[in-house]
Amino acid sequence: MSQNDIEAPIKQAPKAVQEIVREVIRVEKENRHSERPRVKDEILSIIRKAVK
Repeated sequence: MSQNDIEAPIKQAPKAVQEIVREVIRVEKENRHSERPRVKDEILSIIRKAVK
């Protein structure tokens, strides 16, 4: 699977979905570099914000 295979559906997704993906990736990167465990509440709040 190439990088384009992964990115193409995201780039064609609605703006709200693109925003969710960007924010989730940002949170995961922050959590990966810190000692914090992954927090599902953060991800859910991103999705709720984008859906509203």
